[in-house]
Amino acid sequence: MRSQGMTGQDTNLTLLLSSDAELPEAEVVWGTGGWIPAREREALDWLTLARLLGWGIGIIRPGASHAGNDLSSAGSRVVVAGDPDRLGENVIAQLRLKLSTEPCLVLARAGAPGSAFARLSGAARQTDDVGGLSLRWSGPGPEQEWSCRNPHRGSRLDSSEQNLIWATIDGVPAITARRVGCGVVATLGFHPSEARDANGALTALLRRLLVWGVDEATAWLDWEGTLILRMDDPGSAESVHHQIYSHSRLSEADWMAIGTDLQRRDARLSIGYVSGWVDDGDVKRGSLKVAGRPSTRVPGRVHPSPLVQYERATNNNGHVIHDYISEFRGIQAIRKAGSGDVELHGYTHMHPDTVSWAMADDRYESVQWYRELGANAANVIASRPAAQHPLVHGVTAFRRFFKTQPTTLICPGEQWTNASLECALRLGLQLVGSYYLAIRDGNRFCWAQHVCSPYLDKPDPAWFDAGLPVVGYFHDFDICRNGVEWFSTWLDAWQRAGAQRMIDYRALAAALSRRFSVEESVNGTPVRVRNEGGPVLVRPLPVRIRAGQREESLQSMEGRI
Repeated sequence: MRSQGMTGQDTNLTLLLSSDAELPEAEVVWGTGGWIPAREREALDWLTLARLLGWGIGIIRPGASHAGNDLSSAGSRVVVAGDPDRLGENVIAQLRLKLSTEPCLVLARAGAPGSAFARLSGAARQTDDVGGLSLRWSGPGPEQEWSCRNPHRGSRLDSSEQNLIWATIDGVPAITARRVGCGVVATLGFHPSEARDANGALTALLRRLLVWGVDEATAWLDWEGTLILRMDDPGSAESVHHQIYSHSRLSEADWMAIGTDLQRRDARLSIGYVSGWVDDGDVKRGSLKVAGRPSTRVPGRVHPSPLVQYERATNNNGHVIHDYISEFRGIQAIRKAGSGDVELHGYTHMHPDTVSWAMADDRYESVQWYRELGANAANVIASRPAAQHPLVHGVTAFRRFFKTQPTTLICPGEQWTNASLECALRLGLQLVGSYYLAIRDGNRFCWAQHVCSPYLDKPDPAWFDAGLPVVGYFHDFDICRNGVEWFSTWLDAWQRAGAQRMIDYRALAAALSRRFSVEESVNGTPVRVRNEGGPVLVRPLPVRIRAGQREESLQSMEGRI
């Protein structure tokens, strides 16, 4: 423990890469947004876990020549992100030197018997598999137990008698620790990414190891029981044109009912809004008003969604009103009440060549016409000036109508290219919401498979096992077709499954952009909170603090806890 009165420092995690192929420096997007096998994303999992805890990240690539790439620049937590047997003898020597002089934690998978890292850690992996369902932490701090939902698989550790057992699986050592100089080397008897894929409880165990493995005061973001609510498609013309998604709009009264339910739960909702409405130009299919006045019909013209009223003719000679003005008023009421905010769901939710769409025979049937940022649209986007990018138009419309900067890109149809994500970075967005979550780290997006987005009608306690956020997403058509009661019923079910608080992407982005500096003194353990370029906090920060043998939960806005 640091001496009393010592100046606090930010909590950081340093990744020591064992392969040049991991986290390539030239790439501004790490990960794909889709499923990546565990053996190919170990470093990315560690990085995004640290970011979800609110910690900074340092990366050391052995063999790289630029400054700050040796272990003298590493923080008090060093994770070997990859096979430790691939570390050279010079790197092992640097680790040994750091451990001999600094109170730090070095964490890695078990090395092969007789390897340089196995000699440093005093533990090696054996070939026989061990399994079990009961996890137990008996290392520093309070003991804790978890139950796995699936049998855990790992390697038996051949560990020195001098090593301490910090965690077990059904009584078999799973994490051992060895004191080396002023520091500790902790050894995992399992692959961390494979283990967390099988059981969220393993993520909770690894978080405990990171927090308690270093003898210093620590603060981190507390996401226990956190559900992020996300509704897609308000503002979109797809509900008018695309036959399989044809439905009416949510009225202002519907939005008021949604807002009442959110306020009752002290919840916030992210609204994936589409600010550009595309006209097919067909007067026989319906009539269009913009800002209350009949509009000249031009195939492919884009109008501001908040100003549109469209009356669509039906086969039985009836009419369906799509009142986007009423929808806009309802969304503004949600925002004014502090119950949520809008996020960028593309610009039009439709192929950027809107004129070609309006002339195509399959314009009302083919789903690819309703994918704005995917591979099929990439050539059209690339052929236009950067200022004409759909995301530039979308952000401009948000500033005009909502007077806000979105924090999150929600790609239409879950399709995108990295070129569009690079545009989102330039525009200052903090997150990308798909089935997984991309988190901004500096000038890069890092895809986190820790955060999943099940549909709102799929609540399950297992989503909360890892102690990390979960996204419950749905579409406006779910409520249009089933009523606001559908929304309320599933929120009730999520609360029964373990949701303790419901937030939006803006609250998440604001929290992830904060960094903590913990100080110990005779007067307590204050935590300073610093903004790293994120949005204003819309909810108090959910923070946990570890000091000495105590762990407690606090909440704070800006400045000092």
